[in-house]
Amino acid sequence: MENTNNDLNKSNDNSSTVIPRKKPDYTAGYGSAPAKEATFNSEDILRSAKSFAVKPPKEESIVLNILKGILGACIGCIPGFLLWILIGRVGFIASICGMVLAIGALAGCWFFTKDDDLSPVVIGAITVCVILFTIYLAEKIVWCWELSDLFQKETADMREEMREYGDSLGLPREETDSITDKYIKEEFGFTKGTFGDFFSNFGKTLDYFDYKKRYFKHMLECYGMAALGGLSFILKMFGPDLK
Repeated sequence: MENTNNDLNKSNDNSSTVIPRKKPDYTAGYGSAPAKEATFNSEDILRSAKSFAVKPPKEESIVLNILKGILGACIGCIPGFLLWILIGRVGFIASICGMVLAIGALAGCWFFTKDDDLSPVVIGAITVCVILFTIYLAEKIVWCWELSDLFQKETADMREEMREYGDSLGLPREETDSITDKYIKEEFGFTKGTFGDFFSNFGKTLDYFDYKKRYFKHMLECYGMAALGGLSFILKMFGPDLK
């Protein structure tokens, strides 16, 4: 009986023989050369670091920042510009206009450049230059309106005198008016005398009416009143810090 059991155990041992599996060849088709270990030097590491480095955002140029400040100051001067024209059209100069111009120009310049690094000196220079140009433009508009009104009155009187003279010579009114228009055209470069005519021929009309000295004197007064208004605003806003 024992011999029979031993024979069965031997037969079972022979039937459970384990056959080893072959490992897959992952290098098949890639040549018979063994794989080489990758090596890195300092240049490779530096190149990799540069490729992953976060590039800082490009800063805007100082010229662009100044242009933004000029644009902001011009927009901020619009209320004071309109107020200056309205008061000047009546025939007055008010320091309040200079204060409004200073507030608007400074606020507009600061608002457009608040995220930039413009120095207070640059902001102040931009503000002053824009205010000076705004006053010049506003006064030119006021003077052109006044010169246009004066031109209409002067030419109307001239036409009436020329018609009376033409009637005494027996000339028709059309011919007399033609002679008058030709004379006006030679003197001014235009005949209708609109606002646009005087705006584009401002210096020439000042010379004709002999108003150039009066104009320059008036501009000095305007700049003085504007400086007074702007200075009062600066003292009210920054007076405690200046002490």
